[in-house]
Amino acid sequence: MLRKKKLYLACVILIGAVFLFNGCTPKTTGAVRDNSSLTGISDSLPHDCSPPKLRVGVVGFKNNTPSRVVGIGDAATDILGTILQKTGCFIVIPQQDMKKILEQQSFGTSGAINPATAAKMGRILGLNAIVTGSITAYSEAEEGSDLLVYQSKKQVARVTVDYRIVDTTTGVQIMADSGQGVYAKKTGGALGLGSKSSYDTNLRDGALRDALTKAMVNMLDQLEMTEWTGRIAQVTGTSVVINAGKKEGLRTGDILVVQELGQEVIDPQTHMSLGRAFGRLKGELMITSVMQKMSMATVRSGTGFKRNDIVKMK
Repeated sequence: MLRKKKLYLACVILIGAVFLFNGCTPKTTGAVRDNSSLTGISDSLPHDCSPPKLRVGVVGFKNNTPSRVVGIGDAATDILGTILQKTGCFIVIPQQDMKKILEQQSFGTSGAINPATAAKMGRILGLNAIVTGSITAYSEAEEGSDLLVYQSKKQVARVTVDYRIVDTTTGVQIMADSGQGVYAKKTGGALGLGSKSSYDTNLRDGALRDALTKAMVNMLDQLEMTEWTGRIAQVTGTSVVINAGKKEGLRTGDILVVQELGQEVIDPQTHMSLGRAFGRLKGELMITSVMQKMSMATVRSGTGFKRNDIVKMK
């Protein structure tokens, strides 16, 4: 009888040790996923935008956080570019190409975009819109709770992002807004063991992805209202080459309206550029063949077409 009790007690101790060992093992959640938002907004953004696709560039986000978190501006720029690309609605200029061309043109990549520089960037890079902004706040906090012998802790990152969209054809700002993002990484263990949360850049990136994914919902509404424009690249008699093709979604038979780019408008009080107005309508073109990056068109009506004239969908 005594022997049976000892055997029973040994089994209980063994089972308890197994549970205790498993409890001491850290349990971590919060790895960055495509649906990393904690507030109900996922990366499942619309993919049904009608062509032609806008050409969009993301100018480096500024780091205006008091703590000057290392790399947060570059991370925001890359994450937003990826989210834009995933919508399937835009042709996004790679960040490395943006930086290279901007440096060559002495624009810098600080995000200080005014109507004059936006219009010039649009002309050089073939952009329809520029998205830029700054990180204005970032914080990390550790929260925890104790349940008997089990402890649970989590690191929570919160970020505030300011962003704006500029129409590069006119140089006019079409949207300015801000948004917040939050992301948490959880750990847990028994008797205080294995419950320490270590620093992870995924924490920062998760908060940024949350903020920028939510921002994209508003950005899409504004970008969808931005009119697509292309340019005449070459004119030979009645044959016209357009600087857009299959990538933008142009098709044979599409009718394009040709319009002259108007003069730059200067504010009489501030003497600052207000952007460009559209000039007179020149006529219409019809797309006859489409290649990857350009299209051939013939003149349907009008005269006086020249290189750099604006074309729009009729």
